[in-house]
Amino acid sequence: MLATAHLIRPVRLGPLALAGNLVLAPMHHRTHLAMRLLARRAGAALAHTEMATPEDLLGRSGPRKGGHILATSPEDRPLGVQILPREHGPLVEAIALLAERRAGDLVDLNFACPSQRVAGSGRGAAMLLEPEETVRLVETAVRAGPLPVTLKMRCGYTDSADHRERAMELARGAVAAGAVAITLHARTAVQQYHGQADWTVIRQWAEQLPVPVFGSGDLRSPEAVLEMLRQTGCAGASIARGAVGAPWIFRQTMELAARGSYGPVTPADRARALLEHYDGLVLQYGPQGGLRLFCQVGRMYARGIAGAAEARVAIQNARSRDDILRIVERWFGGV
Repeated sequence: MLATAHLIRPVRLGPLALAGNLVLAPMHHRTHLAMRLLARRAGAALAHTEMATPEDLLGRSGPRKGGHILATSPEDRPLGVQILPREHGPLVEAIALLAERRAGDLVDLNFACPSQRVAGSGRGAAMLLEPEETVRLVETAVRAGPLPVTLKMRCGYTDSADHRERAMELARGAVAAGAVAITLHARTAVQQYHGQADWTVIRQWAEQLPVPVFGSGDLRSPEAVLEMLRQTGCAGASIARGAVGAPWIFRQTMELAARGSYGPVTPADRARALLEHYDGLVLQYGPQGGLRLFCQVGRMYARGIAGAAEARVAIQNARSRDDILRIVERWFGGV
């Protein structure tokens, strides 16, 4: 591999200085506090909450939802809070709440989520079709409080030249309005998570925009992360699904950049991370809520182990910590 140490470097997001440029992306039902802490201990320089509407954060979607999303700890910094906006008033209120509670270090506006539930309601990726109104939302967020504002985007709603141009128009307008960085998932909204991410678009945006551009899409291994950084020249990597069940991707990427190789993940490493993730979710959400959430993500820790299919089924069917411990003993070699 070509010399790559220079690819891992500090980066500044407006007033916020990051020690590195590997970031844990926001993921719905994934980036709870437990996962963020695992990623940070492995070297993530920034982590995000899962996406939330302003109404979620303000307690209007249920009395406990906003509190769970904003649950944090002193180790969980710097923290980006991802907001899924549509209306200006609730966005202003939510950002004021974050500033008052010191609940995060930046606001990340989601104009990327392609799900039918989100885009069908006019939020997320649907905002790519309304660049002027979306830029006004960015202006509102910038003026609403002291927290720096970043964006999560896709390269277009569809792959048409018009939709790609609207996305770039939105990005330029957002920067002019005061956004300090943009994360680009290099797929269209119509693609959702299918097909290959187009890293050439990340390079184009990084060359054309005067703020840091973070690349996202198909970052499932340390090799892929460094190759994306090398090909695109972007400011950093926003790692999403590649970190689920594999928080060590941050450590391995830094090791690969520094010395051309990285240490293996031992069965004990995998078992400890799995249990730490489970215990963190239970601590936050209680035994039943934590177990339910863990069953959604815990099976990802079985990637690459002998008997992975059986281990995933066992994790999915676990009903207690004792079940988890038996799974760890049988398929992960204990701790």
